[in-house]
Amino acid sequence: MKAVRIHAFGGPEVVTYEDIPQPVPQEGQVLFRVTSTCVNYADVQWRLGNYVDRTLPATLGREAAGVITALGPGVTTLQVGQSIMARAIGGNAQYAIAQVQNVFPCPPGLDMAQAGGIPIVFLTAYHLLRSLKSLQPGDTVLVHAAASGVGTVLIQLCKQWGLRSIATASSQAKLELARSLGADVTINYTNQDFEAEVMRLTDRAGVPLVLEAVGGEVTLKSARCLAPFGCLVNYGNASNQPASIPLSSLREQRAAMGFSLPSTFPRLDSQTAMAEILDLILAHKVRLVVDQVLPLSEAAKAHAHLSNRGTLGKVLLIP
Repeated sequence: MKAVRIHAFGGPEVVTYEDIPQPVPQEGQVLFRVTSTCVNYADVQWRLGNYVDRTLPATLGREAAGVITALGPGVTTLQVGQSIMARAIGGNAQYAIAQVQNVFPCPPGLDMAQAGGIPIVFLTAYHLLRSLKSLQPGDTVLVHAAASGVGTVLIQLCKQWGLRSIATASSQAKLELARSLGADVTINYTNQDFEAEVMRLTDRAGVPLVLEAVGGEVTLKSARCLAPFGCLVNYGNASNQPASIPLSSLREQRAAMGFSLPSTFPRLDSQTAMAEILDLILAHKVRLVVDQVLPLSEAAKAHAHLSNRGTLGKVLLIP
């Protein structure tokens, strides 16, 4: 089968498209023929060698959708021929393996050409808003990287759940997208000081929740935007810049934490979360925002596009 691989860490030029053996499902796993997959910022970090697992060569991709072709021993809740989407390491390939607990059956009516870009961004956004801090309707959430895959979902879920969103991004096109998805306030951080603007908008009270995946100075300034008892959650590092938050920024019971699926909170109920997400998608209340759809063979081009931080939503790959 064909797969997107790296044999060394580096820029988009290290991404290859090559033949490898088709994997065989082990106990508790399924093999599925991929109909759609995607490139996430996590894949960019993987390609750069910024993860603990530095095993090479590696097949890239962390999620995909498709049709089950084989079941591993002990799998009784799924069946061959079933349409699924899954969190699947090595998902950028014509066939992929997924653990049963990371598989989500696709209901009739779900677009399988987009399903491969749904699991990670929607589950991440869901848990960021629902599982880490108790929020009440009318509470304000500061959403950085508003035009990213997770950011576009966060804004839509805030609107659905009665939360007020302040969205930041780096261009007018990204801010227009955020507004179209329901952002209540938008800030262009290239020509506005988002910290000063957030404090002005909240009468210097700050916000109860900040969600950011940029890192560096954005993390430091975000901590100063928190209301007492507020929480800052970092779920990525698109800037590749480290950040150390002074304890003085976390006075008055303010908190900061990191989040990633699934390692940070392995006991989160993602099956129930996905059922609620799918209801919203099928009711056309939220949607996957797609920036580009490319052939799987052009994964290197997708990596270059994400690395330039010019995307508006997800970049999908079709085998």
